[in-house]
Amino acid sequence: MFLKSIDIQGFKSFADKTTLKFGKGITAIVGPNGSGKSNISDAVRWVLGEQSTKNLRGRRLEDVVFGGTSQRSSVGYAEVTLTIDNTDRILNIDSDTVSVTRRYYRSGESEYKINNSAVRLKDVLELFMDTGLGRDGYSIIGQGKIDSIISTKPTERRLIFEEASGVSKYRYRKTEAEQKLFQAEENLIRLKDIISELEGRIEPLREQSEKAKKFLEYSEEKKRLEIGLWLISLEEIKEKLRDQDYKISLVQEQLKDVDNSLEEIEKENEEGNQKIVEIAMNIDTLQRTSTETEEKVLHFESEIAILENSIVHNNESILKITGEIDSLGDFEQRAQTEIEGKRREIGLKERKAAEIEKSIADVGLQLENLNLNSENISKQIAELSKQLNLITENISNWQVKTATAVSSLNEITSRSTVIDSSLKEKAELLDRYTKEKHDLDKHLNELEEEITGLENTQKGYELRLKSRQEKVEAIKETLDKLKLEIEEKKRRIRILTDLERNMEGFSFSVKAVLSEAEKGILTGIHGPVSRLISVSDDYSVAIEIALGAALQNIVVNNENDAKRAIEYLKRDNKGRATFLPISTMKANVMNDSTIRNMPGFVGVAHSLVSYDSRYDNIIKYLLGRTIVCEDLNSGIAIAKRIENKYKVVTLDGQVINPGGSLTGGSVSKSTGLLTRSTEIKRLNAKIDELNQQLSKANTSYNEAIAEKSKAEADLANTQGLLKTAQEDKIRVLGEIKRINEQLDIAKASYDQLLEEQSGIQNRIKELNSIIENAYVEIQRLDALKSEKQAEIEGFSDGGRELAQKRETLQEQLTGFKLKQIEIQKDIEALHKAIEDIENSVNDRTNRREDLLSQIADYKVKNEEYENRIAQLRLEIQSLREQSGSIKAEISELVKLRTDTEQKLQELRRREREILTQRENISGEMVRLQARKENMLNEFDNIVNQLYDEHELTRSEAESLGIVIEDKNKAKRTLNELKSKIKGLGNVNVGAIEEYKEVYERYTFLSEQIADVEKSRTELNNLINQLTAQMKEQFTKKFEEINKQFGVIFTDLFGGGTAELRLTEPEDVLESGIDIIAQPPGKKLSSLELLSGGEKALIALCIYFAVMKINPPPFCILDEVETALDDVNVDRVAEYMRKMCDKTQLICITHRRGTMESADMLYGVTMQEKGVSKLLELNIAELEQTLLYNSRR
Repeated sequence: MFLKSIDIQGFKSFADKTTLKFGKGITAIVGPNGSGKSNISDAVRWVLGEQSTKNLRGRRLEDVVFGGTSQRSSVGYAEVTLTIDNTDRILNIDSDTVSVTRRYYRSGESEYKINNSAVRLKDVLELFMDTGLGRDGYSIIGQGKIDSIISTKPTERRLIFEEASGVSKYRYRKTEAEQKLFQAEENLIRLKDIISELEGRIEPLREQSEKAKKFLEYSEEKKRLEIGLWLISLEEIKEKLRDQDYKISLVQEQLKDVDNSLEEIEKENEEGNQKIVEIAMNIDTLQRTSTETEEKVLHFESEIAILENSIVHNNESILKITGEIDSLGDFEQRAQTEIEGKRREIGLKERKAAEIEKSIADVGLQLENLNLNSENISKQIAELSKQLNLITENISNWQVKTATAVSSLNEITSRSTVIDSSLKEKAELLDRYTKEKHDLDKHLNELEEEITGLENTQKGYELRLKSRQEKVEAIKETLDKLKLEIEEKKRRIRILTDLERNMEGFSFSVKAVLSEAEKGILTGIHGPVSRLISVSDDYSVAIEIALGAALQNIVVNNENDAKRAIEYLKRDNKGRATFLPISTMKANVMNDSTIRNMPGFVGVAHSLVSYDSRYDNIIKYLLGRTIVCEDLNSGIAIAKRIENKYKVVTLDGQVINPGGSLTGGSVSKSTGLLTRSTEIKRLNAKIDELNQQLSKANTSYNEAIAEKSKAEADLANTQGLLKTAQEDKIRVLGEIKRINEQLDIAKASYDQLLEEQSGIQNRIKELNSIIENAYVEIQRLDALKSEKQAEIEGFSDGGRELAQKRETLQEQLTGFKLKQIEIQKDIEALHKAIEDIENSVNDRTNRREDLLSQIADYKVKNEEYENRIAQLRLEIQSLREQSGSIKAEISELVKLRTDTEQKLQELRRREREILTQRENISGEMVRLQARKENMLNEFDNIVNQLYDEHELTRSEAESLGIVIEDKNKAKRTLNELKSKIKGLGNVNVGAIEEYKEVYERYTFLSEQIADVEKSRTELNNLINQLTAQMKEQFTKKFEEINKQFGVIFTDLFGGGTAELRLTEPEDVLESGIDIIAQPPGKKLSSLELLSGGEKALIALCIYFAVMKINPPPFCILDEVETALDDVNVDRVAEYMRKMCDKTQLICITHRRGTMESADMLYGVTMQEKGVSKLLELNIAELEQTLLYNSRR
């Protein structure tokens, strides 16, 4: 420890703030007389607590404040601060640097500070006691002290030796104890005088007030019991109200939280629903677009299939038509050949007809000649010939008809053959189309069955997915319940932890002591009993009832720790508490083994708890004489066995007290002081169990999610297959539609051919009928001709030759005519046949042109179809790309909708839970408020009754401090007291008050006398103890100082002898101290014979000896070497240099030798009159600078 700096402001001549910094070694302060250098030592003396203005070289304390000069006004206060290095912790402050400040105002106010904290003067004095730095110490040595140590009486020079020997603090404490002892003696005398006066008054007053005292006692007890019972009721109601308010506030907070949660959920629901609506609209729009796109694709694909089938069919039709055209070409060639043949045949027929015409003309001319010769015969024959000619002509006509019919029949028969061939081809085509349609119908049925199966599979997968979703939701609900239960348990743990941390349930005094112990202010505190034991749940109620208020008893190391805690409670008015010192508590365990085998016996209470072995005596003291049993019946039996000597507690908290009284009833189910930590452990264990269940539930949830995903994948796969099958169905329906169209066309063509064949058959029948009728008519006409010829032959015989000739000519003519007719018919038939052939050729040409036109149409259609197919495929590709993007978008929207729906489902579930919770909370709120209202009414009734009967407010009643332990017993006692008061009749209560006052005063004074006598004894013991310590320590240190004094004297005087002697060795503490000194070469009988320099040197030897034994951290020497010559100044300076290793020296001096030995020089000047200024010079730095300059 050493002095680091001095800050002076407004002290004496130091008007401005001045700082002096000190290092280790010697610091010299020099300056002319009157410059104010000694004011520095005065400042140090003043800040260390000096109260004597004489020692400060003034008349009044205000003289220390700068009073101003002619040029400068006075200041309002003086302030000095010492800054001390305390790294070695010599001063009892836990800080490396200690600053001590004293400030004095002109108004007379004074302040002391240690490290800027306000303290008392006493604190400053005690801080520096026995360090040599006190106001009575030897850390400041001025000229006055040098003179006084030699010139003063032997008894007056003790102070410096007491300070050096370290007995100042003991003397300080002894002086305080003696003052207290004197006051105690004075008080004792006065108290005994008053007691003797009161003793004469007590007995008469007691006799006069005996009856009234009973009345007052009964009345007071009645009032006490009534007030106590009412206060208990009020406190119970208040506690219930507090609990009720707490519950209501919790319910209100819960209701508020629930309402906030509902608002948030409602808001989220609205947002979610709006979002789902928007998503659904978007999905619907996209699905419609997708459906339309897919329908377009399917329509286009069907159209493409139809077009491709049409192209195939058209190509087949082109092949067929080409074949038919080829067959038509052969027919035209045959027809042309046939026409040419028939035309040649017509030419031959015409030439033959011309010849026949010529022959007919010749035969007619001959007949005409014959007819002219035989007109008569000829008339008749002519008539018959005419008829015969008609018949012959008819025969010819019928023969022509027959030939024409036969020719037509042949032609028609040929056409019928062609039609039969076409019908066969059409039938084969119909069969092929029918087979294709059958195959397509079969494929369609298969597809419909597949679609039906896939739809059923889809429904099955949908049901499975729904089941998986329900399973997921059920597991999710279980997860949520587990999480909520875990959160509830954690909330309960937080509440219990807060209660434990805030020490709820503990008394104010216990909290205060434990709080100070945590801060380290009170030591030796182990904690309350409730925190030092642990007990299972089975025994917690019994142990808690057994301990009762002792749960809050505080365990400490020893009695001193308890005393310090009690002193703290008393000093700060923190209440009362019970302390159990480990060092003094003795075990008190029952020793009755007869009850251990009794029914219902559980054990002695101390054996049912766990605790550290250090607390064995305390726990056995508290619980060693308490028996725990199963129930009240077994407890009563055990209590009877032990003759009600010990307390018996049942597991449910009923008590049989020593003596036989019973205490019992219901026990609060709320967590007590003892069971909080157990409850916290139990809840933590339950949370661990719930976390395991939560982990399993999470695993099940993940498995259910996987199953759900698999079901979704199976469903999506089935939906894909179903969609493919539906697309195949659409394609097959398109094929069926195309086949039906082809089939209809083929059927129409087949029916047309059948119709034509039917017409041909009818024509054949008609021609056959014509032929048959012609044959019949020709036979009839031949017969009629024969008849007519016979008639002609029957005419005259004379004209037979003529007739025969005529007949011959006629036959020739008929033959020629018949031939002519036949030829003409043949020509007509040939023309008709040619016309028919030409018509047929024309028909075939038209047919060929039609067929070529059909081929061209088919090719144009095929080209159109192919162009259409290419266009449709491009559109299909575009539509599929569009459909793909739409499906992707729909998938994203469906996922988003699913997530949103899941969130909404969770929100709805939470909303249902919260609504249920809100209903429950609202019902609880109504119930709690109703109960609170009833409690308030009951509370007000009791308060009114309290004022009506005793004119006391609740606060006034509480201030009475009435305590009732057994409420039921108090009620019974109250009824008994009312009966007793009623039986006393009229009573004069004046004597009671007077007796009470006198008796209380007598009792109080007696206790005071006892306390004073006890204090006197303790003070005497303390004084004796301090005296013994002071004697021992002073004697030891005095001998050491005396020895050092002799050594230092020899060193400084260069020889001689010196010693210190006690004037009264038998009374060490009061003895004066004589100084015996014999400088070399002198033999003196008195110190007064010495010179001033010798006296000063002897005084320095004494101070140096003291500092050698008890070195002060620093010492200020104020012109102590003034009376010395230069040689002795050098000796003293040299010796001071030896002391620098343990003591920091600050010398105020005029002497050169002292200055030369200094490490630091401060110069004090008065550049401004009346104001001291400071100059600093570091000698070591100056020497180095001079040495450096000399070397240069």
